[in-house]
Amino acid sequence: MTATTVRARPPAVADDGRLRVALRAIGVIAHRDLLRQGRRPGVLLSQGAQILFFVLVYAVGFDGMIGSVGSVPFSAYVFPGIIAIQVVSIGVASGQTYAWDREYGVLRELLVAPVPRICLPLGKVVAGAGTVTAQSAVMLAFSPLMGVEPTVGRFTAALGCYALAATVFSVIGLCLATVITRVQTLQATVQLAMFPMLFLSGSVFRPQDVPVWLGWIMHVNPMTYAVDLARQTLLDGGGLLPPGVDLGALAAILVLALTVLRLRSGR
Repeated sequence: MTATTVRARPPAVADDGRLRVALRAIGVIAHRDLLRQGRRPGVLLSQGAQILFFVLVYAVGFDGMIGSVGSVPFSAYVFPGIIAIQVVSIGVASGQTYAWDREYGVLRELLVAPVPRICLPLGKVVAGAGTVTAQSAVMLAFSPLMGVEPTVGRFTAALGCYALAATVFSVIGLCLATVITRVQTLQATVQLAMFPMLFLSGSVFRPQDVPVWLGWIMHVNPMTYAVDLARQTLLDGGGLLPPGVDLGALAAILVLALTVLRLRSGR
């Protein structure tokens, strides 16, 4: 019995060792991408300028013209969607770093390492989603200026919503990078997809007021569920769908995107 027990242990130990190696590989790749982002402060400044533009135009400029949505000031109503715009934009665009690594041969060098191929894109997801989540926390700290007064619980829940959205759309961006191999084509595709996805999500308008045919299009848009969930979390209601439906839709999209990424990783 003792000999059998000893012989049964090595596979479990080996599996545990492979898991540690995979997690370490993901951490190393994430650390590499974070260092690369830290060395490009211009990118962070441009991202900050983008969110400031949306705040000035929609949350400030339209606030005096529209006034309120129900009992909620317009600036407060669109603020969760404005943060979602930043989260989704950066998340989808993060797949371009994978494309550039492939273009310059870095991907080929990383793939010779004795770790699962999925570790490379997952490391990039950790770096990209972590960065965007940190930016979301900073933006949420300014929510009282937009008329939103979140409690600690709402702040934490909203940050969790944006972390989930950042993960979902980072994986989607990487899926696009594995399917579209040319960097220029990928950039054009991302630009083409971003505008309808951003503006047909209800981020800067009340989705309940749109025509029926446009409402069906919005339900196909994955960003709609991220915006709706964040808005209900911060504003306590006013959503298009029940929060459980939003959460379930985002989880299903994440599982589907991870499946595609697993099949396409390394390409």
